[in-house]
Amino acid sequence: MRSGAEVLESTAVSACALCGAETRRLFVKRRWTFVRCAGCGLVSLSPLPTPAEIEAHHEASYRDGRYAAFVAAETVRVAIARHRLAFLRLLAPEGPWLDVGCSTAAFIAELARAGRAAEGLELSEAAVAQGRARGFTVHRGAAETFTPAHRYAAVTAFDVLEHLPDPLAFVRQALTWLVPGGLLALTLPDAASPMARLMGRHWFHYAPPDHVHYFTPATIRGLLERAGADAIAVRRVWKPLTLDYAAAQLAETNPQLGRLMTLLAVIAPRAWRAHPWPVPVGEILVTGRSARS
Repeated sequence: MRSGAEVLESTAVSACALCGAETRRLFVKRRWTFVRCAGCGLVSLSPLPTPAEIEAHHEASYRDGRYAAFVAAETVRVAIARHRLAFLRLLAPEGPWLDVGCSTAAFIAELARAGRAAEGLELSEAAVAQGRARGFTVHRGAAETFTPAHRYAAVTAFDVLEHLPDPLAFVRQALTWLVPGGLLALTLPDAASPMARLMGRHWFHYAPPDHVHYFTPATIRGLLERAGADAIAVRRVWKPLTLDYAAAQLAETNPQLGRLMTLLAVIAPRAWRAHPWPVPVGEILVTGRSARS
C-alpha cells in the first residue's frame, strides 16, 4: 500500500517485474512505495500504476507538467536530439527509423535534416498533434499495441523504458520491429550513477508515478540479454541543458535543489542561461542489435 511516511522498510512486498524474485521496500516518496529486487537489483514502484493511470498522467504532463516545459524549451530539445543523433547515426544501418515516445518529433526532425526516413510513436494526443503539424508521420498509441507496416533499421526509445510497466515485453517487441542486425537504442536514468547515490531518495529521477522502474547498468544489460538482444553496450552519458530549463525541471522534481538552481540562473549572464551545457544528470545510453538470422 502507498504510505505518507518516508521511512526505510525491509518487508518483502511483491515480485520483481524483470526476474520474478522477491522485492523489499526501500522508501516511500510522494506516497509511492519504492522496492528493490533481492535477485537482480531492479528498483520499482509497488504497486505499479495501472496503464490508465500512466496514460492520464502522461497526457496531463504535456498540458501543464514537466513535459510541457520540455516542449516549450526548443533550444534544449534540438540540442539533445543533435547530440544523440551525432553518436547513433554511426551505429545504425541504412534504412528507416522509428522513434518511440517521440514527443513533438524533435529527434525525427533531426533525422529528416540528415536525410534519414523516420516515423514516430507517441502516447500523448497533444504531442502527436504537434508532431503531425510539423509534417512528420507520428503514430498515436501505446507501444504494446503498435503494429508496424514494415521493419526498421533503427528503433530509438529515449527516456521511455522507465515509464513502462513491462519493460522486458517492450524490448522483446521492439527487437521484432527491426531488420536483422538493426539497432535498438535506449536512454534511461541510471540508479547507480554518482548523482543517484549522492542524492538518495531525493534524486530527481525518482519521480513517481512518472517513472515506475529504475535501472542500473547491470539490470538493463540483464533485461536486454533476457530479451534476446545482441552486441549490448551500456554507456553513461550527459545531457545538454540550459540553466533555465534545469531550474524549471528541478522545481518539479526536487524543490530545494530547484530553488538553488533558480538562484544560479537569475544571477548568471543571459548568454549563460540560454546556452546548452553538458550536464551529468545520471543517465545511460544502451544499445543492442536484433539477431542477424
